[in-house]
Amino acid sequence: MITILTWVSIFSGGLLILLFLLSFVGGLDIDTEVGSADFDSDAGGIGIIKGLLTFVSVGSWVMKIMLGSEQNPAIAAGIGVVSGLVAFFILSQLFKLLLRNQENVNWSMEDAMFAKGQVYLRIPASGNGIVNIEINGVNREIKAKSKELNEITTGTPITVVDIEGDFVYVESESNH
Repeated sequence: MITILTWVSIFSGGLLILLFLLSFVGGLDIDTEVGSADFDSDAGGIGIIKGLLTFVSVGSWVMKIMLGSEQNPAIAAGIGVVSGLVAFFILSQLFKLLLRNQENVNWSMEDAMFAKGQVYLRIPASGNGIVNIEINGVNREIKAKSKELNEITTGTPITVVDIEGDFVYVESESNH
C-alpha cells in the first residue's frame, strides 16, 4: 500500500509541477469538454485538473507518511483527505493573491468619453497635446485637442467631451 501511495503521489505531483511550469512559461490552457461538463486547468487560476492533482498528490503523500509511522489506516486516510483539501485551499488562495493585481488591458477610445484626467503635454489653442486619463484602472496617454480658444497648460485638470479618430477633445475643469 505504501509503495502504491508513493507512486501515486510522485506521479500526480510531477504532473502538477509540469502543468504549473507550462502554465507560467507558455501560457498553456488545457480546456476539455466531456459531454456538457467543462474541465480546465486554466493558467490564470487553479482549475479543476490542477486542483485534483494537488489534492491527490498531497493527500497520498501524507497518507503514506501516516501509514509508514504505523497509524490506523482509517485515521491515515482521514488525515490524508483533510491534508489534500487544505493544500487545495492554500493553493487556490495563493493564486487569488497572485492574480489580484491583474488588469484589463483591453480598451477603446469610447472608454475615455467624459473621463477626467490631466494635461501631460500642453495643448495649444489650434494644436494638439497629450493628456493622462485613467481607463480601466490604467493611466493612458492619449493625443488631445482643445475645444477652447486658449491654450491648456501642463497639469491642468480636464474632462473629455468628444472623440474623433485617435484624438480626444477636452475642456479644462475650470470651464465646467
